[in-house]
Amino acid sequence: MITLILILFLTAAAPDAKELAQKGYNSFKQVLAGDEAKLSDAIRYMEEARGLDEKYVPNLYNLARAYSFEGTTFNKAESIVKAEKIFARMLELDPSRTDAMAFHGFLLTIMSVGKDMAMFMRGAEELKTAFQCTPDDLTVRIVMGFASFNLPPQARAMIGVSDPVGNLKFIGNRLDNFESDFAPHAAVVMNAIIGEGLMMAGDKEKARASFEKALKVPQPFDEGQIAGRKVLDEIIRTRMNGGTKPIFAEPVFTTCHSCHLAAPDKLLPRVK
Repeated sequence: MITLILILFLTAAAPDAKELAQKGYNSFKQVLAGDEAKLSDAIRYMEEARGLDEKYVPNLYNLARAYSFEGTTFNKAESIVKAEKIFARMLELDPSRTDAMAFHGFLLTIMSVGKDMAMFMRGAEELKTAFQCTPDDLTVRIVMGFASFNLPPQARAMIGVSDPVGNLKFIGNRLDNFESDFAPHAAVVMNAIIGEGLMMAGDKEKARASFEKALKVPQPFDEGQIAGRKVLDEIIRTRMNGGTKPIFAEPVFTTCHSCHLAAPDKLLPRVK
């Protein structure tokens, strides 16, 4: 009887898949804000959740994003592979998730490393399909935007982006009135990226106007978010005033941190 009660108690006390998934996601949000040391905890919780429920799609999505973040931020090819496989499994379970399709396609183009043309074409087709099916999906648009910056101009048509700056302006228009405590710098970052896109296109006057628009976005109120905003503003201001390095040369602008940054003092040192 005592043994049965103990078993029932332990079973009731153990977190279920959804609780672990939420715990992992909460940790991942702190990672995006800059506390990169919490990435291993986020992945561990979400992997434990996957062990309990391999078909829980929301957890698969966040776990794949966490591995994708780890791979692109810390240059870990094995993490990119893990992310690709999890996104692929998620799409088997829910083919309607065009946000996952866009991420998966983007990862395939990265994994092709300019050598595996079949893999690249698969990825390009998935990006194009995700965009054609849900052209108003903000996540799909953002992934398409980053993908287009990673491709040579002649390859952009393959993913359905004929006008990268136009795509960014669509996103920017949506984010100009966007407020989120989770992504407090979204409007700043998008206007800065539009400015960088215009710089790359040779239109310095419009680029400057876009950088200025980014700097004029109202400041946040949270102390950590203000610290993050200072980092972003300095990068934008330097580029706007004649800096030769694109904003993407700065690590904080090459990851998801840029929109979420609220703990810049906790960013891990980068290996050069």
